Amino acid sequence: MGSLSRGEGTRIEFKRRLPRDDRAARTLCAFANTRGGLLLVGVTDRGRVHGLHHPEEVETKLAQLAREWISPALEVQLQTIDVHGPRVVACSVPFSRVRPHAVVSPAGDAHVIVRVGASNRLADGPTLTALRSSRRHRRGLSTLEQSILDWVRHHGRSAGARVPGGTATVARFARLHNLSEARIRRLFVKLEGLGLLVGHGAGRSRIFDVP
Repeated sequence: MGSLSRGEGTRIEFKRRLPRDDRAARTLCAFANTRGGLLLVGVTDRGRVHGLHHPEEVETKLAQLAREWISPALEVQLQTIDVHGPRVVACSVPFSRVRPHAVVSPAGDAHVIVRVGASNRLADGPTLTALRSSRRHRRGLSTLEQSILDWVRHHGRSAGARVPGGTATVARFARLHNLSEARIRRLFVKLEGLGLLVGHGAGRSRIFDVP
């Protein structure tokens, strides 16, 4: 598993065993609100495979938490992986288009959680406002505009692109999709104006990222 060698970070978390319900739900919620991510249960904080005795129970619990502890509910992908004997549960959480999601406790308290580095944090005022604003704006996007956002998310500098600063430029998107650069530039500008993209630099070398 190549994910182990990279260690924990914005899009991956290790747990030797399944944590208590509220902590596990916070991780799922944070991944969905930020950039998506992978939770590996049965792996120590240092990336050593420890394994699980009853991985099917862990899968069932994670699916339940995604449905019942998070609002709106999440659909996660679960898989038990045999790592040269020991078994590990991999829970993949997609980056959500209906964020923000909140962890809702049995008492009814709701908290929006985001991922900051390798930690889960309560969304503060500006972050929460940005999440809610982007949700409103995304409702009216065209298929092409949504494709631009998805592409920038994978090629922006915060997505861990190989080129420092990222490779998400108007010219590159237009060339890869065989579309007019002028048309794509107008859409990038529109998305930036809506707060869904952030640009760095100037001219044709301007690099874009998601906030």
